[in-house]
Amino acid sequence: MIVDTKAIVKQSEIFALNLVKQISKITVRPFQEITFHSSEFRDNMTLKAHLHKIPKSNYPLIYIIQVQSPTSLKKLIEHFEGYHTINNTKTKNKDRVNLSRYNKTPSKVLYVGSSTTDFKTRIKNHLGTEGTRVYSLHLCKWDNCLDYKLKVSAFEVVSDNEEVVERFIVEILEQHFWDKLKPVFGKRSGL
Repeated sequence: MIVDTKAIVKQSEIFALNLVKQISKITVRPFQEITFHSSEFRDNMTLKAHLHKIPKSNYPLIYIIQVQSPTSLKKLIEHFEGYHTINNTKTKNKDRVNLSRYNKTPSKVLYVGSSTTDFKTRIKNHLGTEGTRVYSLHLCKWDNCLDYKLKVSAFEVVSDNEEVVERFIVEILEQHFWDKLKPVFGKRSGL
């Protein structure tokens, strides 16, 4: 088999230059800050009364999840470590909860993520009231009813010419948020 490697390199160069043009026409702008008290998401029924806090956007979002108090964050991580040890002994895809990767960083940020479709469901996953198979924080499953406030800061990713922003561009931007903030949980987006 003969592969035209020069043509592949040239196509890659054109792709990268196109990508630079697309990114240069993008604005990442603050969209919404949402605050939840831990008592507002103990279960699905409790959260229903507070779902109005999670806004709808017509644009892809990059979001940052933080615990307001450093003391609460420290305690929350202690609770996680205990839960994580037990959770790892359970059977994958049966009774184990798919938790976000624990990075053990000294960051004030819990998680950095993005959503191109259903932000509300993604936040419900992180709060722990929806699903156990998707990798998320699942906070209410392991926070031991700790009293704390959570802040979610969402940023819209908007093309200046109103073109649809492709998922991989959102992931490139998310990676740079992640690199800058070094969150306690989650993984760098997979590009």
